[in-house]
Order: sequence, then structure tokens, then C-alpha cells
Amino acid sequence: MRMVNLLEEIALAFSFLSRLPIQLGNIKDWEVKVKKMPAYFPIVGYAPGFMYYVGSLLQSKYPNLSVLISLSFVSLGFYFFDLFHFDGLLDMFDGFLNQSSKERRLEIMSKGNVGPFAVFYGTLYVIVFWELFKRSNPIVFLFGSVFGRYTMDVVMLFSKPAKPTGLGALFFPFNKILVFYAMITTLPLVLLGVKLYTLSLIISWIVGIIIALISKKKIDGVTGDVLGGSCLIGQMITILSLACLTIG
Repeated sequence: MRMVNLLEEIALAFSFLSRLPIQLGNIKDWEVKVKKMPAYFPIVGYAPGFMYYVGSLLQSKYPNLSVLISLSFVSLGFYFFDLFHFDGLLDMFDGFLNQSSKERRLEIMSKGNVGPFAVFYGTLYVIVFWELFKRSNPIVFLFGSVFGRYTMDVVMLFSKPAKPTGLGALFFPFNKILVFYAMITTLPLVLLGVKLYTLSLIISWIVGIIIALISKKKIDGVTGDVLGGSCLIGQMITILSLACLTIG
């Protein structure tokens, strides 16, 4: 029975953080299992991480097809996994960078209209990701995708929901032990490099704490957009840092 519950909770995490066509069926104690989902966020990260890893590896081995391979794998990775978070990242940029009240920022983020901050910084994010995809050691994308999702757990550990409803409030009250369980799911990456793993873990905590503090100041808590944005910010900073570490 515990194995069935575990698989259901992991399936819920994949259905929540991706566009994969997962058939959940009739899940008992749905609300209880949803609260446990953050423990499995990093597990979801292995899927896009492996996809980016394979794509980056192939485009470096077949330079004549580099653009086609890169375009295919980046498009698929974003479509099935990262676009969900990218939408939150754009709303986060527009809301946080708006010089107004908490209520106005929340209104901007909830509407989801693309403003100038979202256009500029969102475009910059994609350009940097594309360049890193072509030039970096493929392994950094596996670390980045997994620890980007782990960053969301760290954010929730130091946060409260900015609104009583919505995706951001879904996981609260947040069970702090889930951060430890989520970290356990990242341990297989130790086999790929202790230094890379340690740096990735440190980055997740630093980025998560900083985002939680900024979000508290800007909107007095977190929303689903903030969690999605923190995933991609953690992912990008991890990839950038590891790319610098693995040069040569």
C-alpha cells in the first residue's frame, strides 16, 4: 500500500510540474498527497535534465546538425517541463519590478499579461540558456534541472502564501521535513561529482532564501508564479556556475 501511495504522489508531482499526459485515475486522499508533492519535485527535474543532457551531448557530437538538434531538444524540454515555470518567471519579473503596492503587484501577476520587464528578461533568459546549451558540459543541465526544482522547496521553507487561494497556497502549511526528503532524492547526483553536487546544493539554498526574502518584501509571501520563477532562476544560476566550474 505504501508503494502505491508513493507512486501516486510521484505521479501527482509530474502531473503538476509538467505537461506529460499522465493518467492519475481515482486517487484517494488527494489533498493529503498534494501536500506531500514537494518532496518529489527534484525527481521531476531528472526528466528534463536528462533530456537536455542528451540534446547537448548530441549537438556537440554532430556539429553539422547542431542547430536542429539544439532547437528540437530545447523546444521539447521547455514545452513539456519548463514553459510552466517560465510563465511564472515572466509574471514574477513584471510584478516584482513594478514600483507600486503589494496589491498592485499581485494584481499584475494574477492577470498574466506580458509587460516590458517580462519581455526583456524573459528573452535574455532564453538567449543565455541557448548559449549555455551549445557551449557547456552536458552534465550541468542535469544538475540544473534537479536543483532548480529543489529551490522551490527551499523557498517554501522560508515563506508563507501571499494569497489564501491559488497554486502558491496549495502546499501550505508547508511540512518542513519535506525539504529533507526532497534533498534525499538529489543524492544520486553525488555519483556524478561531489564538487558539482555540493555547489548545486549550496546554490539552491542561497537562491531559495534570497527569493523568499524578496518575495516577502514585495508581496508578503509567495505565489505559484514565484515558485515557478524560483525554479528557473535556481536552474539558471546552477547551470551558469557549474558551466564555469567545468570549463576545460
